[in-house]
Amino acid sequence: MRTPATTTVMQIAGNKCKVCKRNIVLSTEGKFCARCGTVVHRTCEAQAKCEVCGDAYQAYERPKADPLDEAILPPALRPAKSGGPTLALLLTTALGLLVIILWYAIEYALAHSHGK
Repeated sequence: MRTPATTTVMQIAGNKCKVCKRNIVLSTEGKFCARCGTVVHRTCEAQAKCEVCGDAYQAYERPKADPLDEAILPPALRPAKSGGPTLALLLTTALGLLVIILWYAIEYALAHSHGK
């Protein structure tokens, strides 16, 4: 016997009920068969199994909310997605060290060149 797939997602609202042939307005009003795609009103079909294929009907499940996915965060609290600021800081530090080394090299050369 086949077990119903609980992760199947199907659009229920907007489909026609197989029993009464009227549109299903709200997803919570209907249920569907994941195997054959049959959609019915809950009030039109009281059975738990599909008459077409015998598989169990599945009801609409509201998607789980992820508050962090839809949150509006200020720029200071957003995770860094770029290494740009780190690279700029590293290059500035390296340039600063190069300037200091050149400065001391020039000072050393000037201090030792007067004696000759």
